[in-house]
Amino acid sequence: MKRAKKSKLASIVSIVFLTLVFVFLGFRDKYIYPYLDYLKLNSQEYVGEIRDRRGRYDEAQDKVVWNSKKLKVTPPLSEAGFEKDEKVLAADPNTWIDINLSSQTLCLFHPGGTNCFLVSTGMPWTPTPTGTYNIWIKLASTTMRGPGYNLPGVPWTMYFYRGYGIHGCYWHNNFGHPMSHGCVNMRNEEAQFVFDRVSVGTRVVVHY
Repeated sequence: MKRAKKSKLASIVSIVFLTLVFVFLGFRDKYIYPYLDYLKLNSQEYVGEIRDRRGRYDEAQDKVVWNSKKLKVTPPLSEAGFEKDEKVLAADPNTWIDINLSSQTLCLFHPGGTNCFLVSTGMPWTPTPTGTYNIWIKLASTTMRGPGYNLPGVPWTMYFYRGYGIHGCYWHNNFGHPMSHGCVNMRNEEAQFVFDRVSVGTRVVVHY
């Protein structure tokens, strides 16, 4: 009788354990990892880590992982003529960025005109924060890593609020739809277009 009870208890424990494993694996990349990344992006510790970056491509970090899967893509190499900019500048008041979360667009207003691009912002459970901000650092190339992802050589990054930035994206091509953990993903060449026309201090307005 005791042996039967122990066997039954062991079966129940195994079923519960396997259920928790399947739940974790099912929700890991869609909910659990993005939420952990959301906490990181909002931390002052991560802001300090960004400040310490060089803004150069790190060849030692060449394994590309997204949603816990290794991707067969080659990170872009940004131009060597620019690495890092965090100087406090008198930003041109006629140059600013408008990010519309409803239409998934980014518009750059500048003296040369207005240019709008399709982007991918944060998913509903890891939203891009709304408000008015200013670019606080520019990095020509940087490595972004967190739970379930490792992205070396992320090009043309412009951080505007804590760990949230506008940057080029080479690991997906689904622009026009929310895809990120909160950052604003752009096509690489379009991110460079914006990067070349803004400065530290440029205003960024995020809204629905």
